[in-house]
Amino acid sequence: MRHSLLGLLTVVAIAGLLITTGCERASTLRVASINNGNTLRADIGDFYRYFDTVDSEWVTIYQIAGDSVEVVLQYVEIGAGLPTWTPYEAIINKATIKYKSADPESQYEPSVIPMTQYVMADQTNKKTTKFYMSAVTATWKQTNFGDAVTEPPDYDILDIVKATFEFSGWDSVALRDVKATGDLQIEFGNFYDDISSFGK
Repeated sequence: MRHSLLGLLTVVAIAGLLITTGCERASTLRVASINNGNTLRADIGDFYRYFDTVDSEWVTIYQIAGDSVEVVLQYVEIGAGLPTWTPYEAIINKATIKYKSADPESQYEPSVIPMTQYVMADQTNKKTTKFYMSAVTATWKQTNFGDAVTEPPDYDILDIVKATFEFSGWDSVALRDVKATGDLQIEFGNFYDDISSFGK
């Protein structure tokens, strides 16, 4: 009788554990792509040339601008009771970007990009959220490469960098922290400019 009771209690305990485990939700935030998987060519100086009618001469000026990329995130949510009336979503509030140079002697400070981006949960593992964000700010570029700007047509690559993006935030319902990382290759340099206008 004791053996039967012990066996019954063991079966009940295992069943309870399985039910409890099955009711738990599992979630995964992942980076599907950054810049469509392509290398970002970050031009240091954007040049523009115009004719000064006062001094009757051509003038060449430049600006240092930041670079943005397309980011695709996916939040997969599975578990008992899904979907529910309350939509699960990941709320991303920060992206930390670390830059690692191909040259071991070159070191760069990371960038912290505050943001508010909602990524809706999906059980089918098919839906994604696409948005654009800064990969390199103008200030960061000025600090690290501002002294290396050369006028066209002096074209050269200054550094090849691996940028690691870490997106962090929380689940809107469970309030759990969520994180995801992805990499992007960036080529910094003085590249071709259409000097008839900025941004080309």
